[in-house]
Amino acid sequence: MRTFLTLLLAAICIAGYSQKKPKINQALSAMEDGELAEAKAIIDAAIEHEKTKDDPETWYYRGQIYASLDTANSEPGAMEKALEAFDKALELDPEQKKISTFTGAGIENIDTKKQGWYAYYYNEAISAYNDESFSSAADNFETAFFINPSDTNAILNAAYASVAAGDDERAKNNFMKSYEAGVREKTVFLQLYNYAIREERYEDGLDIIRKGKDAYPDDIDFAKYEINLLIQLNQTEEAKAGLEKAIEADPANADLHFSLGVLKEELGDKEGAMASYDKAIEIDPDHYNSNFNKGVAVFNEANELIKERNALSYKEEAKSKELTKKINVKLEKALPIWEKLYSLNSSDQTVLETLGYIYNSLGKKDEYNKIQDELDAMSGN
Repeated sequence: MRTFLTLLLAAICIAGYSQKKPKINQALSAMEDGELAEAKAIIDAAIEHEKTKDDPETWYYRGQIYASLDTANSEPGAMEKALEAFDKALELDPEQKKISTFTGAGIENIDTKKQGWYAYYYNEAISAYNDESFSSAADNFETAFFINPSDTNAILNAAYASVAAGDDERAKNNFMKSYEAGVREKTVFLQLYNYAIREERYEDGLDIIRKGKDAYPDDIDFAKYEINLLIQLNQTEEAKAGLEKAIEADPANADLHFSLGVLKEELGDKEGAMASYDKAIEIDPDHYNSNFNKGVAVFNEANELIKERNALSYKEEAKSKELTKKINVKLEKALPIWEKLYSLNSSDQTVLETLGYIYNSLGKKDEYNKIQDELDAMSGN
């Protein structure tokens, strides 16, 4: 009987010991001493124990311990458990009255602990970026943002690091996260637009560029990108209206007048296109694209007559001579435009070939020979 009683008492003692309240301060001390496994064992027991599971300090210490397991040991899942623990501590102590402490450096609480944790990864990211380890930098910037999603610098820098690493998919995702987090820098809109166009997602590109236009209503670039996309999507009338509105806002922009000229050509309004090119050239006499398109248009007028002349039979000599006179009038009109283009870019083969043809047709042999020599030199002859 005595033996049975002794065993019973022993069982009671063991049971009592197993239910002993975990000392969460010991968990913190173990963490500070670098004994993370011991700290983890104590704090894991504390969140299960009846007397400590609803104590905000338990969860506050658990957040710190698992944050240390993350940074020191890179333990899988430690980061998520740390953030969950901090959230639980705030749930139990919203004003952080019990879990705040005063030190020589000021108040310590969840906010300061998370900020230090965030700073660890942010500094690691900067160091990796400076070492040109761009993928590693992106990893650390992304982690910093995960810890503190209110600081959008981290995710934006993760996007830039991804670009530097040559990882377009990751960069695209990080720029999108930046936008979703509230970043409204012009670069974010333009990068997302570029990815959409590269992937032929024109509707998505139009959506993001219009968001950029809303954010930067006075920035003419967004208006131009929108118009180019509308043309790409065959929404030409809407594009025309957008261009005309953009020109009202910036009438001295030669690029806009040029774009309107291109659009008018696509709509079959050749006369209106020439007027827009002329306006662009009036604003900027050296506007290459406007001079080029105007030169092509005038040359094509001559070319149509050349085709008509070439279709004549040898018996229609009088008509051929009449057409030649008309052709030369057109070529004389085109000549100064192509000479202007030559002065702007003498290495453009199309300019050289067209100018050479005009000189030859108009009997300007010296000028033709000079251009032909340049073409021969360009081709290595």
